[in-house]
Amino acid sequence: MYALATDHLLYYKITSEPAGLKIRIWETPDTAEDHPGAYTYIINRRVADMAEAKAVLSQHLALNGGALACDQAEFPNKGKIRLLAFPTWNREGMA
Repeated sequence: MYALATDHLLYYKITSEPAGLKIRIWETPDTAEDHPGAYTYIINRRVADMAEAKAVLSQHLALNGGALACDQAEFPNKGKIRLLAFPTWNREGMA
């Protein structure tokens, strides 16, 4: 297995809107230091409440090699989460 030169971070932010909440999820490229404001992708999704925002984030993390560290009651409105890049590397020969 190859070692990675950098960590892959996923960022999220939950904001209030008149019809509920909006969750924004994005990932920056490895070259973000050279290009401030750059991102690999960004997702904006409206949700009804904090429980739905947390579910959307959990599902997105599960699909991209990450997980929420705990099931905390006071879920932060913004943060960053380290992703396991290429999560299928450890599954070679499992099919």
